[in-house]
Amino acid sequence: MKAAVLEKPNTLCYKEIPRPAANDEFMVVEVKACGICGSDVRYYKGENPWALHTLGKNLPNPPNIVLGHEWAGVVREAANPKYMEWIGRRVAVLAFKSCGICDDCRSGNYHLCRKTAHIGHGAGWGKMEYYPGGMAEFCQIWNTNVCELPDKVSFEEATILDPLSVAIHAISLSGIEGGDNVLVLGTGPVGLCIGQAVSAYGADKVICTDIIDYSLELAVELGIDDVVDAKKETVTEVLKRHGLEKVRIIFDTVGTKETQRMALSVLKESGTLVNLVMNHTKVHYQLLDIAGERRIISSANNRTEDFIMGIKLIENGIVNAKKMITQTFTLKDVQKGFDVMLAKDTDRVMKVVITP
Repeated sequence: MKAAVLEKPNTLCYKEIPRPAANDEFMVVEVKACGICGSDVRYYKGENPWALHTLGKNLPNPPNIVLGHEWAGVVREAANPKYMEWIGRRVAVLAFKSCGICDDCRSGNYHLCRKTAHIGHGAGWGKMEYYPGGMAEFCQIWNTNVCELPDKVSFEEATILDPLSVAIHAISLSGIEGGDNVLVLGTGPVGLCIGQAVSAYGADKVICTDIIDYSLELAVELGIDDVVDAKKETVTEVLKRHGLEKVRIIFDTVGTKETQRMALSVLKESGTLVNLVMNHTKVHYQLLDIAGERRIISSANNRTEDFIMGIKLIENGIVNAKKMITQTFTLKDVQKGFDVMLAKDTDRVMKVVITP
């Protein structure tokens, strides 16, 4: 089969590799669409964002990774008799499998399992000739990790489920209550998913920030109440426009010293700042900055229930996944898709999708 293989940092090859086979643990899915995630770009550059988020450190990636964890398709093979009925079904996939026996797994925090195996990068597999991923004509997936895709949700729209699940998990950690005002720093895919999904939790005003004109335009089109063009105005000015001084819930999808300091300056008492970016940035603050029971927490990965809720939010039109997809390329042209994501001179890119 054809696949996009990251042979080493900055070297992505479209090539023929062995097609996976179903067995007692795995079924085989014909991939119909796979998103290029921001983390895929980081893997392409040689980083390991999963290790940074889950392990708190960067680790080298093995060679020959088939990238792609945001994917959906049709089940074509199953070997375990319990799952034969899935053949022919449209599915979205949960791209990770935890060990099930570590302290994190047994305490319900399986999304933080340090022994996780993950489709789309090398974590948890040991040594392999090619590490499985969704940027291929076919991909293996654990029998238990497929979710039936409603007819109303296209394969392309399903590529938004991974960032949407990450967004939902972050929202669930925030302590949001009905009527809360929300500030989202950064309007990439995760930020836009948060901006839309918080309405399901009873958010009142939702304000997003960015420096990219197209991202801000798209936020408005997706129903975000107001946006902050950080090149022209401050968050404080926009909050005043709505009669607000501070907000109780803030999500930082940017992760800089500036965004952290600004977020703390407008975080209301009993409020929560949720960080979705882990890097080596050093941020200095005073204990007084979190007085009044303010919280700073991080959010990592997602859980099965977040993924299921994401399907419902797209199916019911609460999250407009279709509008977030800005470019589509065939698998053969996967490098063009990464070039678009890597380009610094373009500002009309949100979600790039590969269709084998």
